Amino acid sequence: AIAQPSLGRYCERVGKRRAMLLGAAIAAFGFVGSALAGSVLDLLLWRSLCAVGYALVFVAGQAHVLEHATTSNRARSFSLFIGAIMVATVCGPPIGGILADNIGRRLTLVVSAVLALASIATIWQLPEEGLADARRAAARMPSLREIRGLLLNRRFMTVTALAAVPAKVLLTGMCFYLVPLYVLSIGSSQSVVGRILMAYAVAMVVLSPIAASIAATRGRMEVLVGVGLTTSGLGGLLMLFGNDVGWVFAATLIVGVGQSLSISAQSALVREHCDAEVALMGESSVYGVYRLIERLGNAIGPLIAGVLLLGFGYRASFVTIGIGVIVCGLCFVIATRRPANSVLAPA
Repeated sequence: AIAQPSLGRYCERVGKRRAMLLGAAIAAFGFVGSALAGSVLDLLLWRSLCAVGYALVFVAGQAHVLEHATTSNRARSFSLFIGAIMVATVCGPPIGGILADNIGRRLTLVVSAVLALASIATIWQLPEEGLADARRAAARMPSLREIRGLLLNRRFMTVTALAAVPAKVLLTGMCFYLVPLYVLSIGSSQSVVGRILMAYAVAMVVLSPIAASIAATRGRMEVLVGVGLTTSGLGGLLMLFGNDVGWVFAATLIVGVGQSLSISAQSALVREHCDAEVALMGESSVYGVYRLIERLGNAIGPLIAGVLLLGFGYRASFVTIGIGVIVCGLCFVIATRRPANSVLAPA
């Protein structure tokens, strides 16, 4: 998260393809080092290297999507990009756990290294970019004044603080923290946890492209984000009505439905809301700051859920997080409210 604003500048200077190749190689090297780690400190250092590689591939991939997307297909392009990331995020841990149980933790990390190396073959198929690209020459790190101006931009912070951060808090706090702990606490197995989380991934895969095809205008994007946030928050409220595994599955599925409606539109709206900032700082820098703040939601989600769990128990934690996301969704709708004819206008 911290590296993304500066990595955006690097990607523009060396080219997206080269940046992704380097990132994949760094990640593979980090996985090999993790497999050979002899202590927790060693593992932490090698995993941090993996994170740098992941960030480089992510930033370069995002820049590639932005470069080739138009206003009419930006949400659709982001739905494919972010949908793939979210599916990998949800499916990767259960698959890794299964492999670790069967072949051991170190060999599982070696498998990860092999996959990272295999991705290089795919990245290699991307077209080489010309070295004289003017955007690379203009690429620079945004100044603190520019970043401060972006943080004070009401339109930017509406998308970031009222949509992106709450969505990540819900994902990591509820789906990745509360759901596994709760399911295990009522006597179910880790395989059940994996199947429940797969429901989130399935919803993302099926519904994200449909939602993206609807998000042809800024007004429609804003409606999808508001509806998606409110829907995903209802997943937490669902735990008021039952406490067995079936209810947890339904709650997770509803969160997946809501996130699939909103997540690609959120990313596309950053560009729609921040034309002046993009012209001044460049798309990579603006999106780098956006992703940095969004990742804070990833970090604080488990912390918020943990505090709620210690103080109030599982059910209240689910419900409180759900209510918080619903409130953010309603505030987003109010902040971006537009005339009905502009929302329904054709692309």
